[in-house]
Parts: sequence; structure tokens; C-alpha cells
Amino acid sequence: MIANLLRTETAACHKELESLMYVNEIMNNSLSIEQYKKLLTINYIIHQKLENKLANMLDADLASDLDMNSRLKLSALEKDLTYWNIDSLTLPGLNFDLFIPEKNNAEVLGALYVLEGATLGGNMIKRHILANPNFKDEEGGLNYYGVYGDELSAKWKSFVSILNDTVSEADYERCIASANHTFNNLINLSKQLN
Repeated sequence: MIANLLRTETAACHKELESLMYVNEIMNNSLSIEQYKKLLTINYIIHQKLENKLANMLDADLASDLDMNSRLKLSALEKDLTYWNIDSLTLPGLNFDLFIPEKNNAEVLGALYVLEGATLGGNMIKRHILANPNFKDEEGGLNYYGVYGDELSAKWKSFVSILNDTVSEADYERCIASANHTFNNLINLSKQLN
């Protein structure tokens, strides 16, 4: 199954990204508001550049099966930017070439695997942030990390099932490469903003 391969074949990129995205600070409840704003900025820029493109690249039936409109996270990120007084018009441009997959379901699903996987950890991240004294009474600025709410597990299981059913073995390499390149988009932007 491609989902299991994606997990193992993207593990190195995933680990590198976690090292840049304040995972230790999140887990020990010491994340600062400035660090959180950086996380929001990274996620906003990537979603702003990729989200609609990816959704529109999928075959219509596949987009419908995934219920792509319910998976769009840009509006949650925009609410968070507004809450934290981050002006999207002042955010930096990219200093690297952004990877955008080919219009191929396997490649697009590989990229979506990264974005959906980030959401999977969102509820845990939100819990830790809310336990952090720096974020007392700041739940209004945590829309992205709780975007799916109680539907998180069902949405992830649905995504994985469709991913496994859609990507044929002949396209495994394309899917995995796309996921790693998408991780590298996030890694490169994290490094740019540090």
C-alpha cells in the first residue's frame, strides 16, 4: 500500500521538517508567540501557493471522492493571520523554486499526503499550545491546527483509503517523489524564514 511506503520513504524529510518547526517547543509547552507566528506564516505561504492548484489538478471524480472543498485550509490560516495581526501582503516571496507536481493524480496525492498529514498532528499541537501559558485565552488564533475538529480521524482514514485505492504500483515512485518535494518546499521555506 502506498500510504505505508510514503511514511517510510518520506521519513527523513519529515524528521528534518520537524526539527525546523519547533516540535520540541510545542511538546514542552514553551513555544513563543513569535515562533507560532512563524509556523503560521510558513503554512499560510505554502497553502496559498499550492492548495487551490492541487485541488484543481485532481480528476473531478477524485476531487469529489476526497470532498476537496472540505479539505481546504487557507481560510483557517487567513483567520489566524488576522487574529495575530500578520499582514499577508507583507510576507516574503520565496527564495527557492517551489515544487508543483505535474497534473497527475499520483503526484498530486503525494503532495496532498504532506498537507493532510500536517493536519493529522494539528489537534495534538493545538492541545499543547493551549496548555502553554504564552497562549492563555488565545484559542481564537488556533483555527488551522484544529481545522477538522472531531472529523480529523475520519478525514485521515478516508484520505488514506482513497490514496491506496487510487495510486497504482506503476505510479508509486511519482507519488513518493512528489511527497518528498513537497516536504522540501516546507523545509526550504522554514530555512528561509529562520
